[in-house]
Amino acid sequence: MSCGESNHFHRTETLIFLLLTIWGVAQGQVTVFYIIYLFWFRELTRTIIDILYAYRNGKEDGKQPGLKEICGNILILFIYLVFIVLLFGFMLNWNNRELLFTNMQTLVFRNLCFNLNVSLFILQYALYRKSAGKKGLDIAVFGKSHIILHISIIVGALIQMGFVKRYPGYFSGGELWGSALVVLPFLLLKIWIGRAARNS
Repeated sequence: MSCGESNHFHRTETLIFLLLTIWGVAQGQVTVFYIIYLFWFRELTRTIIDILYAYRNGKEDGKQPGLKEICGNILILFIYLVFIVLLFGFMLNWNNRELLFTNMQTLVFRNLCFNLNVSLFILQYALYRKSAGKKGLDIAVFGKSHIILHISIIVGALIQMGFVKRYPGYFSGGELWGSALVVLPFLLLKIWIGRAARNS
């Protein structure tokens, strides 16, 4: 796969993410939980597709992924999921019923923007991996992609505790600028990640 094709994938993937997220903000469907859960789901998708590809075709060194790598990745993602759902889905929004309801809709796939974002990423990444082959396979138990989740969780916690809990009325879906303020740091983070991926 050429560098140009790789750059095209990352640009398209970032653009679709931005457009769907902005649309979700306009619809009042985007919360801190939505964004972090989306990042987690995208990481789950990437991990599963990379593991399946490496299992069938071997890693860059020609070896198949070991059981330790596979189980280690799944375990880490499961721990992340429990933490994200409990903290950002429930605990930090316990006194805000509107946010709780929006989060639960997202969790059980009743959020159209979220579903489209996930579905398009699955399709895009599957096609990308088929085209890229073994290039950029990342199935380490704790790889660079997990760091993105760490950063997202830290940023999300700061936003949630710094703004959402202090001013709950502005972040319940009724105030567009409140939702935009919540999602802006994540959009900037995603743009930065996309640029870093294209330059790597």
